[in-house]
Amino acid sequence: MSSFLLNAHSGWRWIVMLAILVAVGYGLWGWLTKQSWNDTARKIMLFTTIAIDIQLLLGLALYVVNKSWSQLNPATVRFEHPTVMVLALGLAHVVNTKVKRGEIPAARYRLMALGTIAVLVLIVVGIVRLPGNRLFGM
Repeated sequence: MSSFLLNAHSGWRWIVMLAILVAVGYGLWGWLTKQSWNDTARKIMLFTTIAIDIQLLLGLALYVVNKSWSQLNPATVRFEHPTVMVLALGLAHVVNTKVKRGEIPAARYRLMALGTIAVLVLIVVGIVRLPGNRLFGM
């Protein structure tokens, strides 16, 4: 069960990365071409946030099955990885909420693009800090 969850958690990150890149691209496109806000943008932000939620749930399930993050060494990484990922999730939810409540389309698209870039940076930092630098490996 533990290896299944680890593979699911490691594999799902690609869906998260793809969702974030789509959100960044769509946000930049809408912002730079001065598009009116549309339902597609709302759905992209919603899917991106849900994908990150699922990633966190897989990580928590991995923690419960293993009864700790002891496989993450050194000890500082045991604290850093989960903390940075929870911060990324929180930021994704804040960005999603602010984008939904925005009134000016250009500002919504700008926040969609720049906010998801910030989320991506946090996630990449959280992954790169793992032993073995698992950003591009499984």
